[in-house]
Amino acid sequence: MNVVCCFIKEQFFADHKNYIKMLDPDNITKQAHRTYLCLKITADSNDYYIPLRNNLGADVRPYGRIGHSVPSRSRSDAGLDFRYALIINDSSYIEIPETPKIPNAQLNRITNDYYKIEHEFKVYLNGFRKALRKGRIQLEALYRESSLINFANELSL
Repeated sequence: MNVVCCFIKEQFFADHKNYIKMLDPDNITKQAHRTYLCLKITADSNDYYIPLRNNLGADVRPYGRIGHSVPSRSRSDAGLDFRYALIINDSSYIEIPETPKIPNAQLNRITNDYYKIEHEFKVYLNGFRKALRKGRIQLEALYRESSLINFANELSL
């Protein structure tokens, strides 16, 4: 297990302006300063980056799990948001700071929950793939806002 918190360089967002359902659309600077957790799921050889958000809210909604709660002392609603995961297989777009830019309490929680987060994300990812295959993304509340819609080729669909 290797938990990596990182930033995605501005160049990624500049090179992919046509992507839809992204966090902070049209604000490349803000996009590049959001902390992402790198989850490398080797089952499909893609590198997934899940954003840490200050205001995730409930990680389980009436229609399903959207993320994983990772609260801090000052941000009680913070969490990882599966809906806005990105697939970036080119490491030149990734910046890994020398020291994590999140509170130790959050980093410890992510480290302790890593396998649980990985499992929850895989469940989300498999559900997304199934909905995409069936052409039901817009009908499924859990997936209709997902940025994974930009990565159909990488998901081998």
